[in-house]
Amino acid sequence: MKRQLEIKNMTKSIYLAALAALLLGSASVYAQDQLLTNFPAQTGLNVQVGQLQCPLQVQGLDIRDGSGNVTVSVPLLSANASTTVGDTLYAVIPPDVNNQVTVAVMYQANLDADPSTDGEVINAAQDVLNHNNWTGSTVVIRDIAAGGELLPQGTQFWICSSTGYLTLADSTGTVYVAGPPAPTMSSSNPLVSALMYSAGSASATTTGTGSSASTQ
Repeated sequence: MKRQLEIKNMTKSIYLAALAALLLGSASVYAQDQLLTNFPAQTGLNVQVGQLQCPLQVQGLDIRDGSGNVTVSVPLLSANASTTVGDTLYAVIPPDVNNQVTVAVMYQANLDADPSTDGEVINAAQDVLNHNNWTGSTVVIRDIAAGGELLPQGTQFWICSSTGYLTLADSTGTVYVAGPPAPTMSSSNPLVSALMYSAGSASATTTGTGSSASTQ
């Protein structure tokens, strides 16, 4: 009987570990919001305000209050009355296999401007290359996809302004780069229910095998 319980507990532990891996895996696939360093006012031309530790499907900006609740969601390439960005917030994707760096503008004071010909953004991009010692890299400057875009691990977030004053702030809370909401991992989730069913079946099989062994 003791051996039977040990096997049963081991089986449960394996499935609980698998369930935990499923939950953590979902959290990484559906990456959470990325906090940006908020600047109510800062002297400067170009400064890094964040970096991704894991891939993120960027969908916009979230404004969170002191309790961490989202109060406002700001779409990409759009303005928000309470949020100040001076003048450009952009993502920098590190060099790819072709040594190409991508600068994807997320917000610009002049929403009609072409970032690829904007002197402010071009100068800022060169500053980023120098800062990261990405010598010999080519740069592509473009708007981020308005509907959202998957940014890889290591992507940096910068703000720049030709006026000499940098701002990234919201009067109602803290600015985050927003990813999609994480899925609710309840028993109604097909993956979770399937795993729970498998765990139950395995426990039942183990118990039956143990009973049979004890009678011999």
